[in-house]
Amino acid sequence: MIALKILKQKNFMSKLLTTDLFDDFTVEEITIDTFNTFTIDGRIHKEFFKDTDAPEEVPQSEFSEWARIRPIAFSLIKGKHTPLGFKFILHLSDKEKLSVLQASDMDISPDQVSLGIGIKYSQGEVLITTGVSYRIFTLDKSAEKAWDEYIPSFLESNGIEADLL
Repeated sequence: MIALKILKQKNFMSKLLTTDLFDDFTVEEITIDTFNTFTIDGRIHKEFFKDTDAPEEVPQSEFSEWARIRPIAFSLIKGKHTPLGFKFILHLSDKEKLSVLQASDMDISPDQVSLGIGIKYSQGEVLITTGVSYRIFTLDKSAEKAWDEYIPSFLESNGIEADLL
């Protein structure tokens, strides 16, 4: 796990909220503190889609795609006033997770691993924290190493300046 401080917050927030840069992520949870506290649970209720005639409309993922939630988050954050704070917990999609983990020398199946980031705005700073969760017990830390190397390079290659804390 590593923590990164975003140096140019306006640039980062623009890319997060108005571009498809983070669309390969799914949303576990969002909390945005403005005049109220808004909380979004990203878990998909598959029963909502039970009356659909098109099975392809039923999402296969456990969590909603960032692309679907992004406009909602943007509408809650935009405006004249800076939010008091926010926290986003995002996971890399299964497809992209495979490409990140193929570079590691992992002894476990990629479906047993979740690669996530926490994005937190508090006290005037935006911090990104990486995290890996496992569905099994393992002492193998190669997924964590690969993820901790991937995120700084992902940010840098997309013009987002960050300092390792």
